[in-house]
Amino acid sequence: MAELTESRIAALLAPYPAAPLSSEILTNLRSYLELVLRWNAQTNLTAIREPEQLVQRQVGESLFAARLVPAEARTLLDFGSGGGFPGIPMQLLRPQLAVTLAESQGKKASFLREAVRTLGLTSAVWSKRVEELPAGQMFDVVTMRAVDKTGAMLPVAEARVAQGGCLLRFLAEDEAGAMPGWRVQESESVPLSRGLVVRLVRE
Repeated sequence: MAELTESRIAALLAPYPAAPLSSEILTNLRSYLELVLRWNAQTNLTAIREPEQLVQRQVGESLFAARLVPAEARTLLDFGSGGGFPGIPMQLLRPQLAVTLAESQGKKASFLREAVRTLGLTSAVWSKRVEELPAGQMFDVVTMRAVDKTGAMLPVAEARVAQGGCLLRFLAEDEAGAMPGWRVQESESVPLSRGLVVRLVRE
């Protein structure tokens, strides 16, 4: 991926994070992207194959969503993490967060472990269903992005949001963010996209 330099990554990501990315974060993002592209050739981590699209649509949208993670949040569950979006970019941006990457598909979970090891992250990888997390384990933030069977999985995600915590959802612009028992506290349109990121809290 020689053509995708750190300066090019920085330019592609410019519309997304709240502040310019440090050289350390850009170096780690480049290593992460190289790993995603290498594994994606054999394991379907993401349908996006074009490197620059991968930077913007996966990493960029993840970094943009980090704007909606409350400053006081200490724990985050990336529900159905897949290739690590949004959990790994958020962890790189907010290393103080205790991030759990939940992915029940074995090959994807193996990738997440390799990414965590390669990048030296503190993220935990949960390779079983979220329902099997220890009883009572709750999170300040639960993220849901491109999760299969979203309707069935939403109650599972809701049950893992700690008191006073929030649910972060990625939606198409024509989708309704509100859900029974929850209200939209904040909603942001994703740059260069027809998507939204919404932060929901209990009513």
